[in-house]
Amino acid sequence: MKKLATILGFVAVLLAGCESMSTRVQARFTPVPPHTKVFAADEKAVYYAAQTAVKKVGLMLGHSSIARWSIDGYAPSRSGDATSDTRQTTIEIRLTEANDGQTQVALLVWDHTEGRFPGGVSEQALRDHSLYETYFAALQEVLLENDALRPGAKP
Repeated sequence: MKKLATILGFVAVLLAGCESMSTRVQARFTPVPPHTKVFAADEKAVYYAAQTAVKKVGLMLGHSSIARWSIDGYAPSRSGDATSDTRQTTIEIRLTEANDGQTQVALLVWDHTEGRFPGGVSEQALRDHSLYETYFAALQEVLLENDALRPGAKP
């Protein structure tokens, strides 16, 4: 009887692990939506403030296009060694006009990894990262410093 209970317990543990593994695999291949926030300022003011905010959070400014309302930022690569991979964090910022002359900022944080594993290079959009909050706070601060927010807008 004790053997049967032990075997059933072992099977239950295995089955529970399969479900969480399935969830993790599914999450890996589901597109990550960008984090968004709307600011009460016109696109041009937000565009230039967004570039300043990239630098303010300690990233370097990458490709920017006012024609496409897009900005890319990146952190320096963190070198790998025999026990760890080379990594780099990048961000993509896209601006779109929202209601009443406001601007929506869409932010997506990426993790790029290069290592010795087969294929060598991996990139993954991150659902959660402290950079989302940090960046939006820095952007809000720059907009306030530049008096770019319209009167009556909530910070």
